[in-house]
Amino acid sequence: MTEKLVKEIMIPVSEYATVYSHDPLLKAIRVLRESFHRDEKGVVGGHRSVLVLDENNDLVGILTIRTILKAIEVQSIGPSWASLFAGPVIKSGLNMPVREVMRPVLKPSVRVNDTVTRAIHVLLRSQVNILPVMDQGKVVGIVRSIDFFEIIGEVLGNGEVKQWPGG
Repeated sequence: MTEKLVKEIMIPVSEYATVYSHDPLLKAIRVLRESFHRDEKGVVGGHRSVLVLDENNDLVGILTIRTILKAIEVQSIGPSWASLFAGPVIKSGLNMPVREVMRPVLKPSVRVNDTVTRAIHVLLRSQVNILPVMDQGKVVGIVRSIDFFEIIGEVLGNGEVKQWPGG
């Protein structure tokens, strides 16, 4: 069994929720919420992050749900969720530009032809849940920690543990 490559499991940038670095945090929240959907069992699916583009449509950052919550908490005068919804303080935080709270995508990243095994190592070593996928110096996709579970399912097969491809 040949090991899969990152390009086989990545989500192309064009299919992911995006905002621009100058957009307010409120827009990022709205875009992220629009990506959510419920399946027939009521389970919520969708993106757990928003990709941040610059004026040239190049990927410059990633904004996760956790990052958004952290930015809102900081702006709400303390960690109390009651104060979070208390008015003007939270609204000022929602107007801050996305670039002030995003995680830059300079590092870590993987290449389209990297193996899934390498991508998992990079993901774990970097302690992130999402990696940009590069091709010829441009970000072309995203690979998330959840995307690796399909591969794990294939390796496990029908309850039989098979050898991990490539190792």
